Amino acid sequence: MTSAFSVITGPFRSFGSWYLKSAQQHPFATAFWTSGIKTSAADLIAQKVVEKREELDWSRHLGFVAFGFLYLGSVQYYLYNVKFVQWCGGITAQVGHAGVAPLKTLMDQGIHHPFMYFPVFFLTQSLVAQKPHPIEYAANKWKNEVWESCKALWMLWVPGQIINFAVVPRYLRVPFAAGISFAWSLWCILASFTTTTQPTHK
Repeated sequence: MTSAFSVITGPFRSFGSWYLKSAQQHPFATAFWTSGIKTSAADLIAQKVVEKREELDWSRHLGFVAFGFLYLGSVQYYLYNVKFVQWCGGITAQVGHAGVAPLKTLMDQGIHHPFMYFPVFFLTQSLVAQKPHPIEYAANKWKNEVWESCKALWMLWVPGQIINFAVVPRYLRVPFAAGISFAWSLWCILASFTTTTQPTHK
């Protein structure tokens, strides 16, 4: 039994060890690839499982994958691991990571997501959908949907980011966020069977 269990779990343990070492030695590259691959997987599941497409919409897929690599894997890495550290460095020195986590979460969920993430995401949506006036479309979508989108997002991301900023090592913060993000995407996919709401590829 023990031998069989080791055979089954061995590859997962090896991958986990490799991933942790990679995140420590190459934090940006690990965050970059994790976010891009996660976004690709989320859109593939959305197209094949939820929408039941026989053929993939590759232009849409590549658009969301680019968003995953360039924004989620790059901009968020810089924001979480460089700017938040700089902006909150003095407070962190006084109260520690757990003490400053609520402030970082407020900055992330109250400023970053409404005024940076969602505008870029809605613009990405408009571009992959080939809207004739993508900037105007994205602006109207933000105006009409950002509040409801944020309320849904906060239910998962506020507790998730408090944990992230409080106890997760800096080099694993974006990969940890990608894990929450994938769970969020899967929730949206399941919800889409009973609602017309489109899944959010965060």
